Amino acid sequence: MKNRFLENIKKNNLFSKEDKLIVAISGGADSVALAILLNECNFPIIFAHCNFNLREDESDADEDFVRKLAKELEIECFVESFETEKFAKENKFSIQMAARELRYSWLEKIRIKTDSKYIAVAHHKDDDIETYFINLIRGSGIRGFLGMKEKKNKIIRPLLNFERNEIESYLMLKNQEFRTDSSNTDTKYLRNNIRKHIIPIIKDVNPSFSNTFSNELEYMNDVFKVFQNVINTEMKNIILSSSADMILDKNNLLKSDNKKILLRELVFPFGFSQIEQILNSCNDISGKIFYSKSHKLLVDRDKIIISEIKNTEEICLEISENSPEINFPINLRLAISEDLNYHKYEGKVTFDFDRIKFPIQIRKWQEGDYFHPIGMKGKKKLSDFFIDEKLSRFEKEKCFIMCSDEKIMWIIGHRMDDRFKITNKTKKAYIAELF
Repeated sequence: MKNRFLENIKKNNLFSKEDKLIVAISGGADSVALAILLNECNFPIIFAHCNFNLREDESDADEDFVRKLAKELEIECFVESFETEKFAKENKFSIQMAARELRYSWLEKIRIKTDSKYIAVAHHKDDDIETYFINLIRGSGIRGFLGMKEKKNKIIRPLLNFERNEIESYLMLKNQEFRTDSSNTDTKYLRNNIRKHIIPIIKDVNPSFSNTFSNELEYMNDVFKVFQNVINTEMKNIILSSSADMILDKNNLLKSDNKKILLRELVFPFGFSQIEQILNSCNDISGKIFYSKSHKLLVDRDKIIISEIKNTEEICLEISENSPEINFPINLRLAISEDLNYHKYEGKVTFDFDRIKFPIQIRKWQEGDYFHPIGMKGKKKLSDFFIDEKLSRFEKEKCFIMCSDEKIMWIIGHRMDDRFKITNKTKKAYIAELF
């Protein structure tokens, strides 16, 4: 394995003998094998361990293991402890995304601090396969099917052509201990579900699937180069500006036989996935606005303009009658139902469907806004309602409202409007629920 490891480094020009490396080491089999191999080959390395504090005593035991290994090998070791759950909640990330953000941000700081050339991570071929299926399930565009790169910017992956069982066999031969993360067996995580249920079925059909995958990945990367050449040529006639705002020539886009692919390639990097809706709106009255988590897209008369959202006050999202859910600027499930029960839970409301005029708008509240609080007579300013509810300034700043024909239906997460409540004459309900 050591010889293949060195050949792979040389073949892909990953780094040289003089390059100092930060080794991202968790204590698991993969990162321990990477650390041992690099050390045996006399590459200058430094350990960096993240304690995400997600598994109580286990996390601390992982940290202790890494510190002990570093001491045995006489390698400098940096350790950082993170409040991962708090960070995830504050930034509306999943735990996995929060850990990834914290990890790579901190590793880069350590790389700069120690004047190291690269950050070595222990991704292997099985990780690559699992990531491929994650991208397929979630949707990622063609780039999600190109696989991990052995070298990308300051990140290197020297174990990417090795399988998990090869790595574990190597550690057994070395009689080298490692830590096992108990969360790796928890199938509530998509990656573990794929590892435990999907991959075994595929390998049962094709026992040499790992080799097949590598060959197909190489072919896909070659195909992508051809794809990029064609797309880049067409984009020259569509992109009018890419400075502060991205401005596209709408008419030239619509003339292309590849307009759907072109539009996806142009807007996907900005977080837009509503490709069909954006294309359809190009043939409607101009002025339609779409939102991603970071940008807004305006379909103008002759142009499509993409600009960064600098202030959430700008957001005014429209929801059509049949939208099942939205994930920005808040997470809402929406349904038309014959269930006419009134929901007292503040995060779930039931409206009289026939009193709503679509499309519904979601926007930030503004000074002067008023509504008719359910169960009360007359109207009330939102600013007065917030005072009565003793909402903090931060809570008020985060508050969104749902409107129909400029009338407030719901101060989302707080109180709905009396004018839209269900009555004994209601035939159909419209249910909105935060999630």
